[in-house]
Amino acid sequence: MQLMKLSVCVVLMIGSLCTKATSIKAIDDYIEQVMMTFHIPGAAVGVVKDGKVVHMRGYGVADITTNQPVNKETIFKIASNTKAFTAMALAILVEQGKMKWTDKVRDHLPDFKMYDDYATQEFTVIDLLTHRSGLALGSGDLMLWPEPTKFSRSDVVHNLRYLKPAYGFREKYAYDNTLYIVAGEVASAVAGKPWEQVIEDSIFTPLELKHCYAGGIDTKQNSNVVAPHLYLDGVLQVDEPNRIRKMTTLMAAAGGIKCSVEDVITWIGLQLNGGESLEGKRLVSEQQAQYMWRAVTPMSVSQRARELDGTNFRGYALGWRVNDFKGQWMVGHTGTLSGAMSQIILLPQSDLGIVVLLNQSTGYARNAMMYGVINHFLGDDPKESLLRNIQWQQERQAWLKTNEAKQQGMVLPAELPINGMDKRLGKYVDPWFGEVTMLAEGNEIVFRAQKVPRMIGSVYQYDDSTWWVKWHNRSFDADSWIRFSEKGGLTHMTMERIAEDSDWSMSVQDLNFTQQK
Repeated sequence: MQLMKLSVCVVLMIGSLCTKATSIKAIDDYIEQVMMTFHIPGAAVGVVKDGKVVHMRGYGVADITTNQPVNKETIFKIASNTKAFTAMALAILVEQGKMKWTDKVRDHLPDFKMYDDYATQEFTVIDLLTHRSGLALGSGDLMLWPEPTKFSRSDVVHNLRYLKPAYGFREKYAYDNTLYIVAGEVASAVAGKPWEQVIEDSIFTPLELKHCYAGGIDTKQNSNVVAPHLYLDGVLQVDEPNRIRKMTTLMAAAGGIKCSVEDVITWIGLQLNGGESLEGKRLVSEQQAQYMWRAVTPMSVSQRARELDGTNFRGYALGWRVNDFKGQWMVGHTGTLSGAMSQIILLPQSDLGIVVLLNQSTGYARNAMMYGVINHFLGDDPKESLLRNIQWQQERQAWLKTNEAKQQGMVLPAELPINGMDKRLGKYVDPWFGEVTMLAEGNEIVFRAQKVPRMIGSVYQYDDSTWWVKWHNRSFDADSWIRFSEKGGLTHMTMERIAEDSDWSMSVQDLNFTQQK
């Protein structure tokens, strides 16, 4: 009888292991299919379920020039998933009694000033984190990227006064990065040390995150880092200017943290466990952790989200987006930088948390991978997500092809001098962005920004008062109109993106140049 019981136990155990192995293989096969479909060289995926790490693995290669494989310790840029870390650092300071969420920003940063005086006086720490400043989408982002820029964090704080609002203060949601830089400076001012050190001391060290970095990384000492990749014109290539380096970045508090999937899984476990890690390390009280998930700024819900996910509400909390998803509460965020993608999603009611890290700029791949894994754990078909994203990518490519053909039919390359173009060449200055030049270089007119050295483009004429600039770096995806006007005997120049859905981080709409004689 004892032998029979043992035999049944062994059979059951083997069956359980086989089920688990089959489940893991299904995830692996799906992720590899997504990577192949969207030309992703490397990825890392981790899953926490019911208080346990049930999946954690690297896929592909970190760098196509070295073919170094991705593992659980390989370091990725997590981009805007940094925002939740900045919010957590502030929450810790709140719990320590060193500040309050409702503190006015000027209480900690006297130089802080918005364009609107009322906003300046009333702006709180919570306002910094919740995208309701009144500024337009991505306003002021040109101070942050394309990296490297010559702006400082104090420049970002000071220059906000020049950015005209697009909406009323606290009127509506419009995503920004500049105010997270300010939030990082508030944390620095309160703690009495740089933002990077605040993050290291208050989060990374207590949680023993050994492969997370708030500042730069000496890749000679730690070479297990991904390279950023772009897939342009059918070719996969390394985005060399955006490699992980030793230097500290200006935009760190908004999107500068680098982490391994192993360490992000620890962070996810803490989030699902009410501010305490699965290893028993508590950063904040459960009440404070829940407070950070409280929706502050309402967000719109697309028809697609209503139909596919049953989403009825969305809101921005403190470094997190929150919404309903197929009848559940969802907490999450995405991260996007040139050559890097990340996403974290938490489903607290299912006690499920997932992280996806990629070393290639393809949002369709990120979306397909994340929601395919979610479907797997919720008992739905993962491939539905892949097929949808293939379709959405094809629709986007068709639109881009049509739009590009229209642009080519509209514009004429500049041949000096055309309609007095030469009179408009020279130096221009904007109050916050500084100096740019448009000068003849050989047979071209070239636009150059002094404080953003990679912002270089060839300038063409459309009509007497409108030119356009084609950026030399085609990954910018934001070719722009240049419009001239005359006032008070001076030539003024404004800019706007040609395509409405192009990269909004190229916030040229905030610029207002005056020609220098």
